[in-house]
Order: sequence, then C-alpha cells, then structure tokens
Amino acid sequence: MFDGTAREPYREEDAVNPQGVYARSKEAGERGVREVHDRYLILRTAWVYGPFGTNFLRAMLRLGTERNELGVVDDQTGSPTATGDIAATVLTMLEQAEASDFADWGTYHYVGGATVTWFSFAAMIFAEAAKFGQKVPRLKPIATSDYPTAAPRPAYSVLSSAKLRRQFGIEPKPLRDGVAATVERLLGGGTRS
Repeated sequence: MFDGTAREPYREEDAVNPQGVYARSKEAGERGVREVHDRYLILRTAWVYGPFGTNFLRAMLRLGTERNELGVVDDQTGSPTATGDIAATVLTMLEQAEASDFADWGTYHYVGGATVTWFSFAAMIFAEAAKFGQKVPRLKPIATSDYPTAAPRPAYSVLSSAKLRRQFGIEPKPLRDGVAATVERLLGGGTRS
C-alpha cells in the first residue's frame, strides 16, 4: 500500500501510494469498507509467515533442502509477522470491539517486533532449522534488481504498531520466538501441510 520511500515505520495516517495491481486492490478494498461503514476495523500487516500455506519461511526451508546456495534479497526491509500472532491480535480486537462503549473504530497496523531484510530473515530461519538437523545452504545477499518479480516490491515496508498498542494494549511479538516456534512445528515433528 505504501511506496517504500519512507525511512521510518509507516503510520495508519500516512498517505498510501500503491505501486502495483495487488497493492491497488488492497487500497480499493479498504476504501470500499470506509465508504460503506462508519464502524469498522481494518488490520494491515506485512511479511506474513507461518506453518501453513505459501510464505517466505516455508519457501526457505524447502529451498534449503534442494540447493547448496541461495541468493536472498538484502535491500528490502520489513517486519515479518507470524500468522498465529495475527490471529491472536484479531481476536483481541474483536473481543474489545464487542463492548457496548467501544469507539476505537478505524485502521490499525500490526507487524512483528523486529525490522530485518529478507536476507537476515532467511539467516534466522536457517539458524533455527540447523537445530533440527536440516541442511543449511550458503546464503548470498543479492539486490532486488537481481531477483525480478512480476509485482514491484517496496524497499521499505515497515509498519508502526504504536496505535494498536495504545488502543488495544497489543505488543508486537519477538521475531526470533515466532521463527523458532514455526520452525519447530514444521521440523520438530509438529503438523506439516
């Protein structure tokens, strides 16, 4: 939703500037909700990972078994966010919104508690995977220009969770804890999909 030119975390009040079709569709969806409803909760998040579905952490674990070397983008910065933490955040928000005196409707950001590059995120994933005996490839930092994608990716996509913390008392979770729990679930005998 944001163009990635900022150098400090984006706040909910910052102007959006979607750069691709996907980002424009998200912005249109938000706008539609705001036009139709006075009371709404929109939760923005980023760099989502977890034990299910398609995501960066699962892709790294898979590629790590297939390759001896991985080039990983090191000039895009964000805050990886665990799916379980997002779910818990949504439940907390909904529980509070059910109160008859609730008035804190609006748009909120929730992301994990660390700011990293894709490269440093990958290094953290493989440090955890090594504890379970998984082969660890050599990681090579690369530029975004060396890894072309169909959709443009912002260089900086860090969101501020400060408003959510103030209104709902929700603290971002430490990245290392989330990565460790997810890798353990996937490689330590937990549920695989």
